[in-house]
Amino acid sequence: MNQAEVGETAVPGRLRLGECYRFFVPLVLMVELNMISKSVIHAFLARTETPSTTLAAFNASFTFYFAITSATEVTVLLCLSYLKSRRDVARLLAFMGLVLVLPLGLVMLVVFTDAGATMFGEWFGLSVQGQHEARQAAAFLALSAPFLLFRGIAFALLMMDRRTIIITASTFVRLASLGVSLLILPLWLKGAAIGAAALVVCMASEAVFAWIFAWRSFVRLPAVREARDTFFGYWGFAWPLIINGSAEMGVIFVINLFLGRLGEAELAIAAFGVVHGLVSLLMAPLRNLTQSAQTLIKRREDVRQMFIFTSQLVAFFALVALVLFETPLRHWVLGDVMGLTGELEAYATPALTIAVVLAPFWSAAALFRGLLARARTTRSLAVAGTLRIAAAAVAASITLAHPELNGALVGIGAWMLSYAIESAISGWRLARLGWYVEAG
Repeated sequence: MNQAEVGETAVPGRLRLGECYRFFVPLVLMVELNMISKSVIHAFLARTETPSTTLAAFNASFTFYFAITSATEVTVLLCLSYLKSRRDVARLLAFMGLVLVLPLGLVMLVVFTDAGATMFGEWFGLSVQGQHEARQAAAFLALSAPFLLFRGIAFALLMMDRRTIIITASTFVRLASLGVSLLILPLWLKGAAIGAAALVVCMASEAVFAWIFAWRSFVRLPAVREARDTFFGYWGFAWPLIINGSAEMGVIFVINLFLGRLGEAELAIAAFGVVHGLVSLLMAPLRNLTQSAQTLIKRREDVRQMFIFTSQLVAFFALVALVLFETPLRHWVLGDVMGLTGELEAYATPALTIAVVLAPFWSAAALFRGLLARARTTRSLAVAGTLRIAAAAVAASITLAHPELNGALVGIGAWMLSYAIESAISGWRLARLGWYVEAG
């Protein structure tokens, strides 16, 4: 082989659409099954004695908890960039543990002190029963933190080995364990606590299963490596992603706070929680564009192929949204599958009719995050995340002047605006970088 041939083989081949789909499709199934978990919980809680109160309590605790502990979601992206040896696992776990000390401390404050009454009563507008259920649910959700960290490391190892089908399989285990949990836990628990505890059990099952297969990838890593990575380096990479990740649930948290000002606060929060769960069930696979771009793009020409791939995904998910939410299937989904009362179904319907608009904004935001994370140029994501929350707050503040508005419709409008803001900011940043930068 001559020198020219050696040079050619050293350059990674052009990214093809087939490779994008082979990497992405198993992750689609994984995210869909994850989102089904939340919708299954909603469907279960909708059949309790006080569905509006219990659903509102679960959604309030869920958005509060994951808004302030969203650093766990950064684990995969951090590992994809820095996990190169077995020793790195311990360093990354220690770093993430330190990051989570303060958020988990705030959760305990809300659970065990009068801050819980302020949070869920005054801010969210829940009744006394709703406050009690929300605090119990938040306590159970706090148990999920270690499982999410270990799951994130396992998923990163499997992604690096292009074994994403195992991630899908682990999510089937998650769903199966959720079903068992929802059958057994009502023997000891009541209300929103059932949903929260079941969610923790299925996360733990998923993490254990993923590690059974990720272990082989882990032991193949070198024991140590020559590197200058430090906690400050991790922090420099992670803090913008943490802020951006906080915006994912932070936006929903802020929206729910303003929905608590409506005349029918618990109905509004319950309905928007169902809408958020259903739309996420449908479109959340688009967020895997972040890991896809970070993993698959190796050279400038690959960016164009990733844009083509993204446009095809947007068309597909928009079409599915139209079929599910703009046809008689909507009543089957809300009434028969989700088990909503007539009141909740009527309240949620207007929001679902505009859900299709979310697809292009969500996909663009996710793709741009991956491109920026791949280049280790993430600070603009902190700005985007902060402005996402601000935009959602401004949009949802209309409830202060008009307490008679439909809360689910206000919520999804504010949610869409937040993604549009992030897409614009990240797109502007990437345009200035020329859309492709070699990773540092």
